[in-house]
Amino acid sequence: MGWQKTGYPGVYERKMTVSEHGILKDSAFSIRYRFNGRNYQEIVGRASEGNTPKKSFLILSELKNNQRQGEVPGTLQEKRELEQARKGADRRRAEQLDKENMTFSSLFSAYLLQQKADGKKSWKEEDRLFKNWVQPVIGDLRLLDIAPIHFERIKSNMKAGSKRKNWGGLSARSIFYCLAVCRQVFNYGRKQDYFHGDNPVCKVKKPVSDNRRMRFLSHEEAQSLLTEIHAHSVLTYRITLLSFHCGLRFGEIAGLTWQDLNFKDDTILIRNPKNGQTRVAFMTEAVRSMLMEMEPGKVGDYIFHNSGKNERMSQIPDSFMKAVNKLALNASIDDSRLKVVFHTCRHSFASWLVADGVDLFRVRELMGHKTLAMTTRYSHLSPDTLKKAVKSMEASMKRGEVIQIRRAGVMP
Repeated sequence: MGWQKTGYPGVYERKMTVSEHGILKDSAFSIRYRFNGRNYQEIVGRASEGNTPKKSFLILSELKNNQRQGEVPGTLQEKRELEQARKGADRRRAEQLDKENMTFSSLFSAYLLQQKADGKKSWKEEDRLFKNWVQPVIGDLRLLDIAPIHFERIKSNMKAGSKRKNWGGLSARSIFYCLAVCRQVFNYGRKQDYFHGDNPVCKVKKPVSDNRRMRFLSHEEAQSLLTEIHAHSVLTYRITLLSFHCGLRFGEIAGLTWQDLNFKDDTILIRNPKNGQTRVAFMTEAVRSMLMEMEPGKVGDYIFHNSGKNERMSQIPDSFMKAVNKLALNASIDDSRLKVVFHTCRHSFASWLVADGVDLFRVRELMGHKTLAMTTRYSHLSPDTLKKAVKSMEASMKRGEVIQIRRAGVMP
């Protein structure tokens, strides 16, 4: 059915398809006019959308009036484009207003969702720090209203602890970590276009801490620990032996599969380690014998797993710390850096290497450290080696003095 005139000049109606019962389903309305020497016919809309001949005529009258005044919009298309532009501007203003009014809690929630989506295991600890220490101070503040002084208050609160909740003060390392998380949240906000100012955390002085573990076991202590563990858990014994002899982290041990072992070269492939750089560890005779006596699984099976299940282990068995406590290795020690934990096995491995005169560059490769700075912590553990180096230099200097004296003719 074609366009039919209505009771309003320049307004036309086209009746849409009717149902089998003869009931009109819908109508469309259009307007006709001339502009800049061209004839236009543009559809205004349908009756089902709220359009009527009268509304269409009012739109036509507006366009014609604009044409006479030399104003825009002069056509229905221009009118729609302007309306779309205005809606876009309104939407952007609303979005900008939302961003300006965004609180730190809202941004942290978005950041935490991203952490979970990325598979970051640290999100629970970050959420705990936020709820306990950050949210009470800046959680309800707008991002634009947060200043370095607020983070100084968070630092002070964490250092003092909470008497009301019976919380003791936190370590410098914990405070440093909390501030680092807040800095990441602001950086995430800038990346997502939620925040455009300077990161206020960057202007806060970070507490200095040294939480590096300094304890390492002697060969005798390590053997006593292995013997005690073996009496209660063969699985824990094997894991501990591997860490002592190869310097592996627990996560690296838990991720080992049978395809990672090469008995021909006595090597162990460490895939996807903490620093992201695949490396090779070398079997000692004890490690080789221990692995050879185990019943091998399928190529992709984990070497060490929970009993009866080929599932990756998530934590070191309790039998390790039970053996440590049985031997009283942590007796009367308050400094956490000096306490024996599973990581002490890896630390002992590096310490033994340095004490035996292995240079730090080779130790770095065996440990899988990303930078040499991470390995230099062990340099003080080889006083004899360092002393020999100084003595060697002293001897060279004396030889040089003797040569000079001989050249001067003082000595025969």
